[in-house]
Amino acid sequence: MTEHSVSPLDRRPWLAPALVLLVALAVHAAWFTRPLSVAFDEIYFGRYALDYLRPSDYFDLHPPLGKLIFAAMAWLLHLDPAFTFPGNGVAFPDVSYALLRTPAHVAGVLLPLALWGVAREIGFSRWAALVVGLLAALDNALLVVSRLTMIDVFFVLFGFAALWCYLRHRRAGGWGGLVAAALLAGAAASVKWTGLSFLGLVVGLEAWRGWRQRDLASLSRLALLLVLPVVVYTGVFALHFALIDRAGGAAAGGFFERLFALNQRMWETSRGMIVKHPYASHWFDWPFMMRTIDFWAEYHDPLLSRIYLLGNPVVWWASGYAVLFVLVNLPVKLAAGLAERRLPAPPAELLLVAAYLANMLPFTQIKRVMFIYHYLPALCFAILMLGLLLDRCGRHARWLGVVLLAAAAAAFVYFAPLSYGLEITHAQFDARFWVDSWK
Repeated sequence: MTEHSVSPLDRRPWLAPALVLLVALAVHAAWFTRPLSVAFDEIYFGRYALDYLRPSDYFDLHPPLGKLIFAAMAWLLHLDPAFTFPGNGVAFPDVSYALLRTPAHVAGVLLPLALWGVAREIGFSRWAALVVGLLAALDNALLVVSRLTMIDVFFVLFGFAALWCYLRHRRAGGWGGLVAAALLAGAAASVKWTGLSFLGLVVGLEAWRGWRQRDLASLSRLALLLVLPVVVYTGVFALHFALIDRAGGAAAGGFFERLFALNQRMWETSRGMIVKHPYASHWFDWPFMMRTIDFWAEYHDPLLSRIYLLGNPVVWWASGYAVLFVLVNLPVKLAAGLAERRLPAPPAELLLVAAYLANMLPFTQIKRVMFIYHYLPALCFAILMLGLLLDRCGRHARWLGVVLLAAAAAAFVYFAPLSYGLEITHAQFDARFWVDSWK
């Protein structure tokens, strides 16, 4: 290969992650403090964060780590806990309450980089990994959930960072990456229980390696992946109990008694959430974005400002078809692999299918009310599947990636007013709802 045939991404390996970070930083820096009022679930998570400063007990059906992160930010900002985030659209006392969202912004900037890292570790070309990272940075839904005082982006970031660290450990060896993976997987589960899918994925990969090697070291690695997340989870609750006298109304018992009681209440409350909601959706609606959520509204006739959890249609629909293509063709590969007694598909493909299904199949059995943001971890794996297919396009991969990124960038700009809450006319607002069920 001549020097002129080497791409800039090959000559400068730092260029791709730098571009991903730059784009992610740019989209998050724009209109950083907008809106200057309470939006969607900030009425819960913002209030819970300030409860640590009062202090006052609260009950939430999710583990405390996400709220503790925001509480640390509130403490740094010296926020007055007298403001209780009383309702959607209520104006903040001052701009510092909008800065409470900073940790979510930071997580949103880092998430595309984590996807780039996973893509590289499972064997994607630098070009395909760059496309994956940029598509994640240009997705409007991932942007919206990481611009508000909401906890979802934390467990998605921690989960993909855990997977990245584990895969890097598999390639480079040593214990550092494995320890980091275990801690991050524990952190993901300590934000939301759905983060357990990442822990299960990492443990499953290590169990498979251990079954093949069957040595003492494999047992040690598996034990570490099981023990450290438990330590993180219990440690988070220990900090929670230390900051709040009575967490979730738990009864004058010992630590483990309180831990069990609160987690039992969280489980029972989650199972009991079967009430209907106007923006609820089903798991089969998510891959092609058939439903959205209205997060925030403000009106200054004849203009209006709205924030919707509306993804980038190019990213969602292209990745949705990528998942469909991979899943439809996988049974044929499985049959051929079993007949020839070989691995039925490339390891990267099997990993992504398993990860996607691990983040989707549980929702097929859940009866509680669900929303499109429950799809976000699976969406990230779907974007990775799109990168997988792009790498299989051979000499066409370059221009196909350019077309995909150009279309995604154009769609991002078009739907940006509904991501940032910018003022638009009623006609402009209506024009952005391509599907009737989005409203």
